[in-house]
Amino acid sequence: MHLYWRLIEELKFMGETIIFHDPSLLRYYKLWIDEHADAIALSNMDVKETSIPIIDYRGAKISLN
Repeated sequence: MHLYWRLIEELKFMGETIIFHDPSLLRYYKLWIDEHADAIALSNMDVKETSIPIIDYRGAKISLN
């Protein structure tokens, strides 16, 4: 499903849309999107927009900004 998602994202970037007609493909694609929603949301975020704290091995917080 990752391949389909990547293809859809590339087509969106070019201004195109794709429509799936196969019901089983639509069902599994929706399930995959639901399971990977957090990772997809993070992949669409710009690093400059967020301030994600990272904890190093000593426990000190380090900011990406």
